[in-house]
Amino acid sequence: MRTILLILITLSLTLKLIGQDLNGFKYVFVPTLTYENGNRVDIWGVSSKLRTYFSQQGFIVINESSARSQEIESNPCLLIICTIDNSRDATGNSSVNLILKDCNNEIILNTSGSALGFTLQDFYNKATRRAFQKILNIPYEFNSNLTPNYKSNVSVYSGNDLNFDDEQSIREFLSNKKIDGIEGIWNYVGSNEYKLLILKEGLKHNAYILEGSGFWKKAELKAEFEMAATNTVYSVKWMMGDKKTEVTSIAKVEDGTISFNLLDEVLLYKVFPRLTETIKSKGISNSSDWRSNGSGIIISKGGYIITNNHVIEDADEIEVEFILNDEVQKFNAEIVQVDKVNDLAIIKIFDMDFDGVDDLPYNFKSRTSDVGTKVYAYGYPMALSVMGKEVKITDGIISSKSGFDGDITTYQISAPIQGGNSGGPLFDEKGNFLGINSSGLGKNVADNVGYTIKSNYMLNLIDALPKSIDLPSSTKLQSLPLTEQIKEISKYVVLVKVK
Repeated sequence: MRTILLILITLSLTLKLIGQDLNGFKYVFVPTLTYENGNRVDIWGVSSKLRTYFSQQGFIVINESSARSQEIESNPCLLIICTIDNSRDATGNSSVNLILKDCNNEIILNTSGSALGFTLQDFYNKATRRAFQKILNIPYEFNSNLTPNYKSNVSVYSGNDLNFDDEQSIREFLSNKKIDGIEGIWNYVGSNEYKLLILKEGLKHNAYILEGSGFWKKAELKAEFEMAATNTVYSVKWMMGDKKTEVTSIAKVEDGTISFNLLDEVLLYKVFPRLTETIKSKGISNSSDWRSNGSGIIISKGGYIITNNHVIEDADEIEVEFILNDEVQKFNAEIVQVDKVNDLAIIKIFDMDFDGVDDLPYNFKSRTSDVGTKVYAYGYPMALSVMGKEVKITDGIISSKSGFDGDITTYQISAPIQGGNSGGPLFDEKGNFLGINSSGLGKNVADNVGYTIKSNYMLNLIDALPKSIDLPSSTKLQSLPLTEQIKEISKYVVLVKVK
């Protein structure tokens, strides 16, 4: 015969008992006693007898086939784990040994009973009752105040500058700081649901629970990330569901996702701030002069350009390239206005060699476009590394009038978006400017999912300029074939380089 030790809770929880009092427990797990040959299961009824005794006392009894209780999931310290062992000695004396443990694997009660009888069934009935006698003599009434506390190895955010009950305030905090590496809000994809806040603290990036699952609480430390030689690879220490076991792995950062393997693959995807091609491009740029690139669209003859805030954020120097007078020309530019919340920025060409551009041939459309509208995304993806400095155009449709997580400031589009497309314009087939492309989901999350900030959310930013400008309102492109439209629009799509 063999001892059945149960280690059942995926969340290995540990409670601190108050003496030997059982009143702090609501549930008890009684395993089915099995025998060495494996083909006889609890033939003497020891397990079933114990379940009957516990039920009579008032406990909720569960076994291997019981459905998972949400109450135990959220507080496993309500559960007693029962271990049973039975044996017979040379004289025929039968014994039943009973051990009760709490969620901290600490022994609450260790008792046994033995007996002789007329039959083996009688032996074990008597031995089981005697083993349980100590519990039968203890009055039971559940009292949640006596439920032990779980002993975990999890630390909690120690700062006093963040309110984990107010996600909006945390988003504002992130909007006003220089984002370093993988800092931001991330969602966990898996059987449990987590929303994590990753903050750079010292040499590490720490992931704290922003929205928990099971018995995880807000502000508890879920994981630690440490950057390797490249910012696309991190080592990770991940705290498992028992809040005691720490597993290490290697994480890969790509297209706004973090993936690594524990027992199976773990995937995090970024929620806020929007993806920053600035960060992603640092590790792959072949240029020693410019650290990253994005895209932009000229909105005035005087050289005002709209792009994403994350493209130019913290830039010491900005240079733009575009086609002027039938050749590619380069000019210095400076930041004029930013909208960090909507990830928008206006830069302006300040260069003695710049005399302005011709009348803009497109129309700035400020009303929302419909789902199904054919669209074209313009930009300079990976222009400093592998894809070259020629403007690229991808096509698709407006898939939804709301973007990631229901964001009404953006469209979801099916036109492919890559690193470096950020800040580039989205046009429809009539030459109407619809918005600024800002981010996309990686293919390991979903195919052909991009997000575009709607043009009407740029109006307040444009109104805040020190000098009013006339937005383009030309219908010149409507009568042109697509190939000619692309030639004309491409003249006003700029490559934005920063360092």
